[in-house]
Amino acid sequence: MRTAALTLAASLALAMPAVAQQACPGHISSTAISPVPAGTRIAVSLRDDSPSQVRLRDAVYARLQRAGHPTGEPAAFTLSWRGSLGAGGGTTGATRADTMFNQQSRFQDSDDLGWMRDVPRTARRPGVGPVRLTGSVELRDIATRRVVWTAVFSCDRQDTGEAALIDTLAGAVVPILGQTVAGRPF
Repeated sequence: MRTAALTLAASLALAMPAVAQQACPGHISSTAISPVPAGTRIAVSLRDDSPSQVRLRDAVYARLQRAGHPTGEPAAFTLSWRGSLGAGGGTTGATRADTMFNQQSRFQDSDDLGWMRDVPRTARRPGVGPVRLTGSVELRDIATRRVVWTAVFSCDRQDTGEAALIDTLAGAVVPILGQTVAGRPF
């Protein structure tokens, strides 16, 4: 009887889809300032050719292409990213290094994607709280240099690695490109 119950439990576990940990569960809001016509060619702005920049560009390009937007040059619009990483929560149980990380990181707003690298070791300690990732994305008309769409996002960074984070953020941004949304969870 016990063997049959264990076999049934194992079968059910295999049949159920695995629940993956999200890389950065959070919310995104966006504002459409001007229309973004369907099928418009979009480029992703890179500060440099670092691996993080290239991975983000490639992930966004793949999602844009699936959504029907051609990518690369010559583009009508360019998409750029900025973000910052800060340790959230209180400092109960936090070390001096944890507190220094919290104070320094909240001012590291940058478009070099350093904020996207793996979660700093000091931010993973108990008592420090979640690592909070905040950022913004702009879609700019290349001809006029005007912003035509912008989004802001905020999420609690999980220890899932950079590739998962990039996929999560690309998956949150591309579907709402050109739309106005308020507080959409991702």
